[in-house]
Amino acid sequence: MPIPILSLPAKDIQYALNCMDTCDLLAFSLCSKRTKNLAKSSNRKIDPISVEAYDNSIRFIIYSWGLSQPINFMTSSDSRIQLDRGNGIEFWRKRKFTQSDWIAHFLSIFNESMIDQLGINNVCPISNLDNVKQIIPKCQALRIFEPCSTKLAKAAILKLAPIVEEVEVYTNHVINDISLFLSCNLKALVISDWINPLKLELSDLLVLNVIDLTLETANITDKELNRFLKIWMKGNHRFYRPKNITLKLSRRMQVNREEVFKGIQYRTVDDNYRLKRADGKELLVLVCRVAFEFRVTFEFR
Repeated sequence: MPIPILSLPAKDIQYALNCMDTCDLLAFSLCSKRTKNLAKSSNRKIDPISVEAYDNSIRFIIYSWGLSQPINFMTSSDSRIQLDRGNGIEFWRKRKFTQSDWIAHFLSIFNESMIDQLGINNVCPISNLDNVKQIIPKCQALRIFEPCSTKLAKAAILKLAPIVEEVEVYTNHVINDISLFLSCNLKALVISDWINPLKLELSDLLVLNVIDLTLETANITDKELNRFLKIWMKGNHRFYRPKNITLKLSRRMQVNREEVFKGIQYRTVDDNYRLKRADGKELLVLVCRVAFEFRVTFEFR
C-alpha cells in the first residue's frame, strides 16, 4: 500500500530522505517545490561536482556516500538527462527544464555555489564553448586534457576564463602567444607541456595578471630574469597582482645565480634571496635544482 510521504511527521520524512540514495533524492526533488526544499534541507554530502563538455551535452560526475562508483548524468539540448547509476541507463525529463536549469538544480540541492571542475578535450568542439559558457554560471577550475588541439585549448581558455577561477592545461601542443593567457584575471594558471617548453620573456612577466602561476616547463634566460627583478625593484607603489610564480625550466636551461642577481641588492635567508624595495614590498626568490632541472620561484609579499 503506497504511503503519502509528505503527510508523515517531519522526523519521519527526514528519516525517509536519509534512506534514499543520491539518485532517488534527486528524483524526489524534482516532484514539486516542497520536495525540492526538503531534499535541499537534508544536506546530503557529496564530493565536489565535476563536469565534462561534449558536443551539445554536459556530463555531470557526482561521487556520494555509499557508492563504489560515480553517478553520471548527461544533459542534452533536448532538455532531458541521461542517468547511469551503474545498473542501466535511465532517461529523466522535466517540463520546461533547460540545461541551465538542470545545472542550477543540482547545485541548489547539494548547497554548492559553483561547479568544481570543468573538463575539456577534443570531444568538445569549439562551436560548443559559447553554449558551455552560457549554461555554467561559475566554475572553480577549467582543466584541459589530452587529446586537445592547440586551437581548442586556446579558444577554451579565452572564452571560459570569465567564468572560472583557475585554469590547468595538460597538453603537448605549443601555445605560442602565452601573453594572452597571462593577462587573464585568474586566481591560478598551470600550463604543463614537457615536450614543448614555453618561451618566456620579460614582457610576459610584466603583463602577468594571474595570482598564482605555474609553468611546466619554460625557457627563460638569466638576462630576462635579471631585467625583471630590476624593474620590480624600481616599481615603488606600483600595483602587481601576482603572489606566486613557479617556473620549472627545461633540461636545456641552466641558471647562473650571479647573472640573475647581478646589480641587485639582496640578502639570503634559508637559501632564499630576499629583495626589499623602497616602498617596503618584499620578494623572495628561490633558485634550486631538482634532479636535472632548475626551478625558479618568486613569492611576492
